[in-house]
Amino acid sequence: MIGFGLNGLAFDRATILAQAPSASGVYAIYNAGQFIYVGEGDIQTRLMAHLNGDNACITNKRPIAFQFELMSANQRVARQDDLIAELGTLAPVGCNQRFG
Repeated sequence: MIGFGLNGLAFDRATILAQAPSASGVYAIYNAGQFIYVGEGDIQTRLMAHLNGDNACITNKRPIAFQFELMSANQRVARQDDLIAELGTLAPVGCNQRFG
């Protein structure tokens, strides 16, 4: 998906497995009106790990949706940092604790 907004795909097992590619990219997880986390890596693998509770901060904020952008591995970290900064102007991206 290109351009992050607050309308995406349901953050549940069936949707992640059906819609999130097992491919390199960045993703954002959010709940009602607030971005929770922006990450990078193999999109499907990382989303499933978060769904399965690998990050207590994400789990506690009860995400309901996600979005993603496909991109090469060498572009991911820079794009992740850009998204954290960009989305953070709307509301803090609560579970990201680092840049780069």
